[in-house]
This record gives sequence, structure tokens and C-alpha cells, in this order.
Amino acid sequence: MARFDEAYYAKHYLDPHTAVSDEETVERLAKLVCAYAEMLDIVIETVLDLGCGIGLWRAALQRELLGCEYTGVEISEVVCARYGWIHGSVVDFTPDEPADLVICQGVLQYLDDAQCEEAISNLAACTAGMLYLEALTKRDWEEAVDQSLTDGNVHLRTGDWYKQRLAKHFIACGGGVFLAKDQGAVLYELERL
Repeated sequence: MARFDEAYYAKHYLDPHTAVSDEETVERLAKLVCAYAEMLDIVIETVLDLGCGIGLWRAALQRELLGCEYTGVEISEVVCARYGWIHGSVVDFTPDEPADLVICQGVLQYLDDAQCEEAISNLAACTAGMLYLEALTKRDWEEAVDQSLTDGNVHLRTGDWYKQRLAKHFIACGGGVFLAKDQGAVLYELERL
């Protein structure tokens, strides 16, 4: 995809003055997700990162989950060639087996409504245990993000739009963590959103 070219990744990932995320932030997210999984007795041996970008999650997760099998999937052919990721899309990528942990950070807002619904269904098919999901919403754009850094050329939907579609497949736990409905962890009522 031409949109996700070298200039896009240079601006949003590699330049520390304009990057939307960094290793330190992803390290904290990885610790949160892994600690939550451990508390729920969810064993994470396989990780699927759909829309992995330059792979910030890989190093962080490999520090937290020694020996985990990490698979990075990215739409950008340029980034796949540079980092060795699998070329594919969150809309239709099919792993051999569902992963214990699926990461999808900052991807869904780039898809139109129909593609996004397909992607959410595909995330469910790919997730055996836990999903970490971050998608920019209309409210996030208006109230939370630094618009000078965040790519605003996206589809801004409400949080409710996402929640309604995710609820068909997942239990929302807060902090971007969702559990596959059939994975078996016991959650108390107030641990669910």
C-alpha cells in the first residue's frame, strides 16, 4: 500500500520528535498485558501482532515472555522487506493456529466500516486467549491525542461502534485488554467493562 511507505514509518515510528509511540511506552503496555494474563492464568506461548509496524512489541514481549513465538504481520511491503514480517492484513490474515495473545495497535481506524467489521471478526478467529487492541476513536481525536503527532487521515468512529462489534466475540477487561469469550478465564463482574 502506497500510503504506508517509508515516509509514513519514518514520521510516525522512527523520528523521536514525531513518533506516535516508542519503546518505553510499548514496554509498559507489554508488562500490563503480560501481568494481566498471568493473573488470569492465561499462558502465552504464541503472539500474533497484526499491524506490527517496525515491531516495537516483539522485543518487549520477548523480554516478558521468554521463549514466546512472535509473528509480525504488516500491510506495508517496504516494512515487511526491511524487518522480515509477513505481508498481510488484519482483515483476512489467517494463522495456522489462533494465538494465545493477539496485538492490534493503531490499525482499525485505517479501515472503512465494512473492512473494520471484517477485521474484528478476524481478530476473534485469530485469538485463542487475549487481545490487546488500540483504535483511535472520534473522542480520542477530539480530547486525548496530540493532533500534531497523530495521523488524522483515518476513519473516526465512536467507541460504542467498536464496543458493540467487539462484544460479539470478546469480554472487555479495560486497558485495551479483551478476552476471547470461550477461553475460560474467570472474571468477576467488576473486572468486566
